[in-house]
Amino acid sequence: MNTKLREIISAEAVLSVLLLACSGIGASAQQPAERVSLNDAVILVDGSEASYVQYGAKDLGSYLTGITGKPVILASSTSAARKAESVIAIGEKMARAMGSELRSASELGDEGSVIRAFDKAGAKVVVIAGSNPHGTNAGIATFMSMIQADGKSVYLEGPVDLLSKPSIAVRGIHLNGWPLKYPYAFRSWKEADWKHFIDIAWAQRINLFYLWPFMEIIPVPMSSEDQAYLQEVHRVIDYAQKQRGMEVWIMQSANRIGVGDCGIRDPRFRTYWVMGECQQDMNPADPDQFARIEKSFEAFYKIVNNADGFCFIDSDPGGWPHSPLSDQTKIFNAARKWLDRYSANGKKTKLINWMWQGWGREYDPTETDREGSSVAFMARTIRNFKENLAEPWELISGSSTFLKSSQKESVLNKTIYLQYGAIEMEPAFPLTNLGQASIREVFDHAAKYPELRGLMGNNELMSLQFPRTFYFFHTAWDTKYENRSEPEVLLDLAGQLYPDHKKLIAESFQGLREKDPEKIDATLGQLENLVKDGTAGRPGALGRLLFPDQLTVARNLQMQLEIRSARQTLLKGLEANPSVEESAKLVEAYFDKLLAWNQETGWDKMIDINIWRTAIYEDGKDLTDAVVRLKKILARGKPYTSYTQTDDFLAGISENLLHKYGRDSVMIGCIEPFKIALIKN
Repeated sequence: MNTKLREIISAEAVLSVLLLACSGIGASAQQPAERVSLNDAVILVDGSEASYVQYGAKDLGSYLTGITGKPVILASSTSAARKAESVIAIGEKMARAMGSELRSASELGDEGSVIRAFDKAGAKVVVIAGSNPHGTNAGIATFMSMIQADGKSVYLEGPVDLLSKPSIAVRGIHLNGWPLKYPYAFRSWKEADWKHFIDIAWAQRINLFYLWPFMEIIPVPMSSEDQAYLQEVHRVIDYAQKQRGMEVWIMQSANRIGVGDCGIRDPRFRTYWVMGECQQDMNPADPDQFARIEKSFEAFYKIVNNADGFCFIDSDPGGWPHSPLSDQTKIFNAARKWLDRYSANGKKTKLINWMWQGWGREYDPTETDREGSSVAFMARTIRNFKENLAEPWELISGSSTFLKSSQKESVLNKTIYLQYGAIEMEPAFPLTNLGQASIREVFDHAAKYPELRGLMGNNELMSLQFPRTFYFFHTAWDTKYENRSEPEVLLDLAGQLYPDHKKLIAESFQGLREKDPEKIDATLGQLENLVKDGTAGRPGALGRLLFPDQLTVARNLQMQLEIRSARQTLLKGLEANPSVEESAKLVEAYFDKLLAWNQETGWDKMIDINIWRTAIYEDGKDLTDAVVRLKKILARGKPYTSYTQTDDFLAGISENLLHKYGRDSVMIGCIEPFKIALIKN
């Protein structure tokens, strides 16, 4: 691969990364174990450093203060370090001032950094520096993940001499999904929440933030509420750029616009997609409709004028059947016109096309080579951009298929690969996804295209998807991390969330697919005590950033483990051929935990028996087998279970649950699909 996508780390750096970076593994067997003390630290950072380096240094000081209970001095002069017990020198200037030479700029690359510890004049000095601010910025994030603590004593596991640099140049995150309850769905977040999310992304060394403000549901002229919301988006973009050093792209539909507010003033809670009444797709070939597209663009870009790029998805939402590619570039050129006028970056503002289904394309069901046809169509789309769109422009490939189109047109260096759903599908029942296969598949595909500019992952429910997200972005930083087993990754993650309880947290994640209810309950009991006590001990580099509070991941795990325990208890209980009454208690206990989770997340408002799948559907052969056993129990020795027996069995369960949960949630979310399963199996 070229140096921008996959810069192979030197043998020395590979060893250091494996020992120190983000895994907390410690020193190698060949080196004597030592602790590099960070107690009573002074942080040195030159006043000329970029704003995000200054912010990172301040954040590091806050993190250390939180552990030690002692304020950390932040200074811009080496004189402040003369009597310090430990010194953390941040940035190239301070590194050299403390007598540390860096690697060459070519060796460090755009985001590489040196993290080195040495003794000087009786003090322990740690240097964190890249050849440019972005390298130093990533180095601070790497360093914070290496911090260990013993009570109020802070240290690194040494010796420390690390060259840390990314395997993949661009590492992006995109949020999409449906309007579940706060804090699960991003649409309910406010400014402080978005900043916490950006901090969490930065801690995982993500450098591209792909934000969807849902301009498609905002009618023009804008209400004061809509303007205030977009001004907040502007501030969030500012924060990502100036405080965390990220590039920010905005997602838009090419031709869907808001025509009404659906009677909901706050756009965070506005309904979508209500076509016709609240939103409409405009035909760019119609002058009046195209004018409405432009009017929406202008209103949007006047306020959200600080993003680095604006990306149009070619369909879903939006698109226009049989519309020619010339209409697609017509829309892009209209956006370019208004961005040239209003964008803070002027003509440097990027336009990006998300290659998803293809602008104007309708698939022929008789097509024998659908993939070949898709590749050819997207290649024509790319040629159309080459010929009719001014630079700068880039591409997002929404599937591995379109990487072939980018390769065919020699624009892989303009292409970000977003395998949608690799981390989390949408819409999907809210649960924490485990398993590494889908992530490994992304990296295996990417490896076939060495000129590829970068990778992007997506979340629907960020707070539930730390296992795969953590694995995705740690592999994007160092592709050798792909070889770590899931138990190892979960332990690494747990150490970054709740280091004082990392073994328990890792076991809790793994418990989400444990089959033995007794083992689940043993883990659950410990986790319940942790949550009940209201403290998870010292927060880790990620745990300190969780919102709405630092226990949110632990609480999510607890509720999901309760569902898992009830499910496995049901399966095990039915194997013992219990009475009808005992069976009813087992089923009700399972439904109760599911419904409590639905209520907690807001999934109860999303359930539709014809559209949404619940945890009862498609939940494995073991549950299907249990349903068959339950039918035999209900039959009471007869050849089959009658509808009346099934209905009577579930009637008592539903009556009890309806005292606690809404009727739609109980009946559509649990009772009716389970009844169908009993009748069919």
